[in-house]
Parts: sequence; C-alpha cells; structure tokens
Amino acid sequence: MKKRGKKDNFIPFRDSVLTWLLKENLGGNSKTAMIAALSPANINYDETLSTLRYADRAKQIMCKAVVNEDPNAKIIRELQEEVMKLKAIIKAEGLEAKIESYVFDAKSSG
Repeated sequence: MKKRGKKDNFIPFRDSVLTWLLKENLGGNSKTAMIAALSPANINYDETLSTLRYADRAKQIMCKAVVNEDPNAKIIRELQEEVMKLKAIIKAEGLEAKIESYVFDAKSSG
C-alpha cells in the first residue's frame, strides 16, 4: 500500500550504455537538456519510436539541482550582501557623514 500524500518519484534507469553514460546528468545534481534526433523515413521507424520512448522516460526524471557551496563561503557571501544593503540604506537616509564621524571618533578614542 502506498501512503497518501507522498508521491513515489523514483524512475528506474534503463539498462543501456546511453543511460549509464548520462546517469549523473539525468539523476544527479545538475540541469540537463536532451535533444532527440528523429527520422521521418519508414526504414527508421523502430529506432525513432525507441528514441521517443527514451526521451519521454528521461523527461519524467526530476531532480532539484543545488549549488555546491562551502558553508563558510555561503555565510561570508550572505554577510557581504547584508553589509551592501545596509550601506545602501545609510546612503539613502543621508546618514553617511554622521556614521563616518562616529566611526572615526570611536577609533581615535580607543
């Protein structure tokens, strides 16, 4: 029995060389674009049908790619973004000169 609310997202990979080569791209941590080359000739009907089936199966594979980032680098980047936002707010409010004099006074008295 399947539990309600949870959808089974597992799509099995075909046993083929192409699927084995694309395994990391199809189900890994990446975004992948696939182009299926088809032929209108009657002689290639079976191959075209197989290609369409494979492309349809590959289209059903969904993965959520995330950026591989060092946790420390992420914190540093987020803090730098926050500093930039705060500087923009200070500049917009016209408090830039007051804060610079306050920082200068704090440095000279310490």
